[in-house]
Amino acid sequence: MELKSFNLLIVGMGGQGVIRAVQILAWAALLDNYKVRTAETHGMAQRGGSVSSFLRFGNEVEGPLIPSGNSQVIIALEASEAIRNFRYANSKTIFLINNKIIVPPSVHLMNIDYPELDSIKNFLQQISSNVFLINGHEEAIKVGDIRTLNVYMLGVLAGSERLPIKQEILENSIRRFIPKKAQTVNKIAFQNGLEKGKKIKEEIL
Repeated sequence: MELKSFNLLIVGMGGQGVIRAVQILAWAALLDNYKVRTAETHGMAQRGGSVSSFLRFGNEVEGPLIPSGNSQVIIALEASEAIRNFRYANSKTIFLINNKIIVPPSVHLMNIDYPELDSIKNFLQQISSNVFLINGHEEAIKVGDIRTLNVYMLGVLAGSERLPIKQEILENSIRRFIPKKAQTVNKIAFQNGLEKGKKIKEEIL
């Protein structure tokens, strides 16, 4: 079946590999013969600010920005960023959320309440039933490199079978963008993510 368009948003904080994850997916989509458009918005990304990276691919894709309510998948490498970007979701959107909250220093300085995981999940479940909290941070630490978080989450996405890109093509793209010295640890992280994604697949409505 011809794919008109697939819209995916990855959000997080500077330094978490948000933009690299979209680069990996965008290259894979190109290799899978789709038209691809990407864009990103970010504040002080180098200092831990918010980062949002948009990916659109398919056979009828024009502009790079995802219209409100039109994301098939939202991946949040930092949990509260999922709330910040909820306007891109609809009742069928799949949220894959790393259950790690990174509280910006400004929140401590201004004594502002920051959402807890239960609050984040409850809020997003009012939009979509497909909200999944994932131990991505812990899994990345287990393999020995927190920088594998983004690849682990890509594995979860691939395992869920909701990404219309061939798995072998995605794996080739990961190898292209990951330094040689980090290939082995990222391969393990991706495989671990795949197993998690296969479990999630059975729960998606």
